[in-house]
Amino acid sequence: MILVPARGGSKGLPGKNLRSLGGLPLITWTARTIEAAGLGARAVLSTDDPVIAAVGRAEGLETPFLRPAELATDDATMVSVVEHALQWMEREAGYPVTAVMLLQPTSPFRRARRLHEALELFARPGTEAVIGVDTILRTPGLLYRSAADGRLVPLGAWEDPTRRQDMRPVLTPNGTLYLITRESLCRTGRMFPPRLLGLPTDRIEGIDIDTPEDWALAEAVVAAGLPKP
Repeated sequence: MILVPARGGSKGLPGKNLRSLGGLPLITWTARTIEAAGLGARAVLSTDDPVIAAVGRAEGLETPFLRPAELATDDATMVSVVEHALQWMEREAGYPVTAVMLLQPTSPFRRARRLHEALELFARPGTEAVIGVDTILRTPGLLYRSAADGRLVPLGAWEDPTRRQDMRPVLTPNGTLYLITRESLCRTGRMFPPRLLGLPTDRIEGIDIDTPEDWALAEAVVAAGLPKP
């Protein structure tokens, strides 16, 4: 099952899921990427907002329920939102779920082929989950934290930055996608279980919209001519 979480409230960027990006509501970008991928899986929208539900439904997303208000707050965890949707589909729709792919509307630039690539990784024996990741062009030995007196303290053993060919890549989740087995989610209560694989994406795909600055960057990408979904 594919799940698209899109609540009505947002402190960082109010109304962002319906905000127009390149002439399309933000949620439409993800809905059309799902359509373009053609995976054949049920694509369900989890929202507390009837207007978001109507827009999602018009774009082909199933809207069988409205999310409870307590799961649409800043304090609600994504795991609780996913669990609610899975339990509702299993209990009310009689739809057994073995795995869920979570696609947040705040990553509008993910490419349809990434969904297929995620499934290919997911098929590897022993894999519990796949997440979209960015490559950080620094290793822990070149990262610092600020001490109380302002001094920079290295996180790891110092490394020579001129020897980049010897550095192992450091990866960080970027929010483009999460794919996890139902069993693993139940057992661990986490979207990041032990047997986890990363799917690298490019910098544009990795843009995650949460603030006005993020939105400005996304608008610049669209203005530069990135094709719409």
